[in-house]
Amino acid sequence: MNPIPSPGVESEVGRLREVIVHRPGLELSRLTPGNVAELLFDDILWAKRAREEHDAFVGTLEDYGVEVHHFGRLLAETLDIGAARAAVLDRVCTPEAVGPGLVDRLRAVADDLDGATLAEYLVGGVVKADLAGPLHRRPD
Repeated sequence: MNPIPSPGVESEVGRLREVIVHRPGLELSRLTPGNVAELLFDDILWAKRAREEHDAFVGTLEDYGVEVHHFGRLLAETLDIGAARAAVLDRVCTPEAVGPGLVDRLRAVADDLDGATLAEYLVGGVVKADLAGPLHRRPD
């Protein structure tokens, strides 16, 4: 019986068969002149243009036969599994991460979201203004 090959990079010049990508999203709207350097960006990006360039890049990869996996979808699928969602939220909604006063509120909000929306906020972050009303999926 042949063992299942483990994923990994075996060569710097070999053929790329599969890749996981992240499409720029909510996190770009969180960039400000005050936090751009702290978040390791050179400048504030134009979100719409970044998504267009990302989509073109993904299209090129697919044209060359590369199987493209989207991180947001993978995370959303994982978050749709009850035990996986609980494990992620147990690690994210902690007093150390968000402060003791927000743990229950954030956990309740997160528990009410579908997997795709929760994935978007886990990657993009939650700001005070988001907590003023129900969280919802952001349009592109």
